[in-house]
Amino acid sequence: LPEYREFERGSTAAINGYVQPIIDRYLRRLAGELRREGCARELLVMQGNGGTMSVDVAARHAVNTLMSGPAAGVKAAAYTALAAGYRDVISCDMGGTSFDVGVIRDGVPAVSADKEMGYGLPVRVPMIDIHTIGAGGGSIARVNSAGILQVGPESAGAEPGPICYRRGGDEPTTTDANLLLGRLNPDGLLGVAGAAELDRVRDIFDKKIGAHLGLGPDEVAAAIIRVANDKMAGAIRLVSLQRGYDPRDFILFAFGGAGPLHAVALARELAIPKVLVPARPGITSALGCLVADVRHDFVRTINQDAGRMDVHDARAILAAQVAEGKRMLASEGVEVETVSVLHQADMQFVGQTHVLTVTIPRTDFERADLLLGFERAYWERFEVELKQMRALVMSLRTAVIGRRPTVSLDGLAAAPARGALADAKAGSRRAWFDGAWDDTPIYRRERLAVGVRFDGPAIVEQFDSTTVVEPGDRVEVDASGNLIISVRGVA
Repeated sequence: LPEYREFERGSTAAINGYVQPIIDRYLRRLAGELRREGCARELLVMQGNGGTMSVDVAARHAVNTLMSGPAAGVKAAAYTALAAGYRDVISCDMGGTSFDVGVIRDGVPAVSADKEMGYGLPVRVPMIDIHTIGAGGGSIARVNSAGILQVGPESAGAEPGPICYRRGGDEPTTTDANLLLGRLNPDGLLGVAGAAELDRVRDIFDKKIGAHLGLGPDEVAAAIIRVANDKMAGAIRLVSLQRGYDPRDFILFAFGGAGPLHAVALARELAIPKVLVPARPGITSALGCLVADVRHDFVRTINQDAGRMDVHDARAILAAQVAEGKRMLASEGVEVETVSVLHQADMQFVGQTHVLTVTIPRTDFERADLLLGFERAYWERFEVELKQMRALVMSLRTAVIGRRPTVSLDGLAAAPARGALADAKAGSRRAWFDGAWDDTPIYRRERLAVGVRFDGPAIVEQFDSTTVVEPGDRVEVDASGNLIISVRGVA
């Protein structure tokens, strides 16, 4: 890692060395088995930067696979939203144990080289900028020692899981709360033999939480959802407001098995006007692996004054990085249609430690391009001009991206071309909204035709997820089968 900051370099190299032998053996064994089974294509491995790499590259740079799962989800969100006509997106992926949030500007996920693993270990490789918190369907709710309701970060996991899974779980979870509030179908939980035992869930909610807070089981469930939503909204604020972005300028892209259950409430909390729920929320991260391009990142520290650095030497460094990236693409044997290059510089003011990453427009850039880009980036982040201070160029970065053939999303769309709303209705049940029960229609996602519109309250069920639409929200099925939800009260 030819970059300054010795501790970060050391920890990155140590982490890579620790996992490399395991990943090397696993990937080569997998690739060999695929070849023996007649697979003639190259096996690609997802990276945390949103691109893919060959097995040979992954075996040498194992650390680049860190956060590759969540990164695939953000990549798919960008791809799907762009196809639907939305370029500025906040993606939120809620599964069983975690809630992952990413920001997509102008169709491109934000990438950062400042990531910290557990135990305070920094990793200095480019990764899609994702903020993760312990909030998922299995997050355990409890009353803490201060008498305050807390949700997560501990999780019931899959075994024993939430109470309603009927696998021995006896701790209240977010999934159990959604079930009690009528938002999940007690007869349709996957992996559960028979219907969920609602009476047992209510009894545990009453004894473990209600008795301490003076609330009934349904009120406890509503409180759990409110606390969980507040925690997730805080995670979205961290990647948007605290980084200079206004959530109102974005669309919220909700996926994962549990994301669409909470998306509308999160959007309303943050004044985000629209929510997009893709056709297959539960497999969105897998889609990201399919649509990801081949990508290789390079970095070189120069640590020079931007006003005095040798521009010709800087151009030569970028040109060498481009050449190495193209050489790696050629050696991998992956089918790509075009090759694009992205140049960036890590910059800071003299005397400051905060680094901003600035886009360099081309390999043969001019000094003025760099200085103007840094001024613009600093203003967008802090709304401050410091013209009297000198800027430093710490590192030069290059991403060489092999664009793979476009993947059509038509095969994922569940929406029929024609049909009335009544054809999709599967019944109704009582669901809790705004402190009261409401008789709520249930729709099957695969029967909702393109162009169909309806108002909440409503619950849309499908094999891999459930979408909750609150009273007054407006839903439309677009041409790709996405649900576009306009949030009530948000202009």
